[in-house]
Amino acid sequence: MRSSAVTMGHLQQNIDTISNNLSNINTIGYRRREDMFSDILFQQINNQEVPQPEGNRLTPVGIRAGNGAGVIQTALRHELGTVHETDRALDFALTEPGSYFPIQTEVDGVIQQAFTRDGAFYLSEAAPGADTWQLVTQTGGILTDGNEEPFEVPGHAIDFHLQSDGTLVAELTNGEATDIGVLEIANITRPQLLENMGENLFQLPDLAALDVDEADVLGFEAVAENHIMQGALEQSNVDMTTEMTNLMEMQRAYSLHARNITQYDEMMGLINGLR
Repeated sequence: MRSSAVTMGHLQQNIDTISNNLSNINTIGYRRREDMFSDILFQQINNQEVPQPEGNRLTPVGIRAGNGAGVIQTALRHELGTVHETDRALDFALTEPGSYFPIQTEVDGVIQQAFTRDGAFYLSEAAPGADTWQLVTQTGGILTDGNEEPFEVPGHAIDFHLQSDGTLVAELTNGEATDIGVLEIANITRPQLLENMGENLFQLPDLAALDVDEADVLGFEAVAENHIMQGALEQSNVDMTTEMTNLMEMQRAYSLHARNITQYDEMMGLINGLR
């Protein structure tokens, strides 16, 4: 019964992970999660006090009293999602799995660096009454360069073009063009270190505590023409068929362990009813 109860708790965690994937199937640039299961610590019981000749035995000697199975890791899967063309000048789709847009966001009043695959950007005033704009995500995160500096967009910009060297050019109302800056992407060599911040954003943990040098994990470079598509967005990498299949498997397993507990309770009732 204990084994089934423990396993049910972890199966529920996996069901929650699958449900989260399904609910974000239409979220731009979303990365699906996948739970990894393993046996929880079990006890080896040597119930044969007198050694017996068991030369043909295929299984280990004794009894193993387990404590069920549990989720040992929730992995972030980085395979690319489908790219859909939008023909919108401020929509960008990254075509390399380890690349992210660097974002400046505020958490509890503290400015932090974050990363996202969501390439849908919008114009927002740099300051109230200012004649310059910034490129922001739909949740308000500010797109920055490799030095964590926001791009300054002239207030009278009407169109944008990304050149092959990564330079973002704004077309103004008077017909002139001006360089806004070089669009740089963050290359994260160990994406499993990324921590979810919510709102489709990720952050790196305290690398010093992990004895990891930031230069070994994070680097910035001007986006190359073959690594990005303008006028397109990458969809989530969630596959509906796979997730629904996994969900049904987890629900079946959950029901099985629930029946185990019911049967155990019935057996204990029979034992208690003996006279």
